[in-house]
Formats: sequence, C-alpha cells, structure tokens
Amino acid sequence: MTDTTKRIAQLTHLSKAQNTALAAVVDALKGLPPEDAQEVLDHAIANLAGDEPAPMFARGIAGPLGKLTCDAKTKIDELTHELWLQHCSQRGQDTAGVLRDCIYVLVHGKSYRQMVVEKINHDDKRIDALAKLIGPFGAPESMGGV
Repeated sequence: MTDTTKRIAQLTHLSKAQNTALAAVVDALKGLPPEDAQEVLDHAIANLAGDEPAPMFARGIAGPLGKLTCDAKTKIDELTHELWLQHCSQRGQDTAGVLRDCIYVLVHGKSYRQMVVEKINHDDKRIDALAKLIGPFGAPESMGGV
C-alpha cells in the first residue's frame, strides 16, 4: 500500500472526523493484499448502505427504461477519484447517481435525471388526456367536497 500519511493530508474536502476515520481504516487494512482490502471495504460499504438516504431509483425499481438491475463498476486512479468525489459533492448527488447520469448521457444523449423528468411529464400529460376523454376519475374523497 502507499504512504497513508501523505494521502490523508491531501483529502482536504473531508471533515476532521472523516479524515480520522479514514486513517483508522487505512491503519486497519495495512498488510492486507489490495484484493483482500477491497473485499473488506466492499463488505463494509454494503453494511453501511442501509443508513444512507435511498437514491432516486434504487436497484430493482423501475426507471424510465425499466428496472435498474445492472451494475457498472470500474477502477480509477486516486487523483481522479478525489476530483470525482468533489464533483459529486458539488452537484449534491451520490457517486452512483452522477455515474448513472454520465452513462445515460453517453448512451442516450440525455441524463438519467432528465429522462425521469420527461417520463413524469409524459405520464402527467397522458393522465390529463384520459381525464378529458372519460372525465375525472379517482376516489370520491379526492374529488373535493360534494
């Protein structure tokens, strides 16, 4: 593994508590081969994921083109990763959401978030058109006072 004191000092976007936690994690992983350390980190992230707010569409929930079931993973260098985290933080999104948007822009020419908004708008227009054709529909309590 690399010299952790130098690496930790460069993470200025992290709070003091985050840097302290990072130092403890790096210290705990010292001596493990990179593959083993990555496996430990993956398990830790999976166990902590339940504490984070749910993303816009979690795995298995239908998005504008169907269920989100396929993982997209890759490896990048440390400097790019630090810049990536800063970029995601500035956008106010988690890394998965920004990566999803990037992939959708590359493949479909529109971000995932834009496609979600378009689908919602399309659904609203469809419901309005149905209401004009067949009249208002819904539960009696949603129709207002009678």
